[in-house]
Amino acid sequence: MNTDDLISELTSRVEPVRVLPPPATRFLRWSALAVVSALAAVAVFGVRPHLSNFLREPDFIATALLAFGTAALAGVAALVLVIPGAERSGLLRTATATLAIVWTIVAVAAVIRTGHGLSGAADWPICFVRVMAIAAVPGFVLFRMLRAAAPLRLSWTSALATTAPLATGALAIQFVCPIDNPAHALLGHFGPVLVLGLVGLLMARRLLRVAGL
Repeated sequence: MNTDDLISELTSRVEPVRVLPPPATRFLRWSALAVVSALAAVAVFGVRPHLSNFLREPDFIATALLAFGTAALAGVAALVLVIPGAERSGLLRTATATLAIVWTIVAVAAVIRTGHGLSGAADWPICFVRVMAIAAVPGFVLFRMLRAAAPLRLSWTSALATTAPLATGALAIQFVCPIDNPAHALLGHFGPVLVLGLVGLLMARRLLRVAGL
């Protein structure tokens, strides 16, 4: 086979390339879906009793802000990371990791302050499952969006893509769950973010299914 024939054969296999929207546009679309999923969960499970009282508590507000910030930053960082050359620095990833660490410290500190350890948290698996259920659709859609691009940092991308929808679920469940117990919140609300975020980190290649990597 001469060079011309080889070039002709290779070019015949080339498929049209679909240009993806900018990361900001894709994030807005995904975040709209995440918000709808969170609101749907609140509508299905019902708003927790005496919510107005909790909205004045610093711990409740701090946890909600940390969950919201983690979800937003993780989503943006993942969508930027899969576009080669789009990430100018690791600031988004660093900020996401920092918020997740602060969230961990706040959750653990709340448990320590009660002085009861993890006792009284028997019902936490219910909220654990609910958080995963809320995150299921946004998580599936986000991973499909990422696979359509060109992820290179697989571990980071997978961990961020897992964290974003789960943090959304943790935020929603905070407005639903009637149990005011820091141990329950640590295991049932924040637990899925921590545990499944680690799973996403370890199973990056399988979750993203990137050919040849």
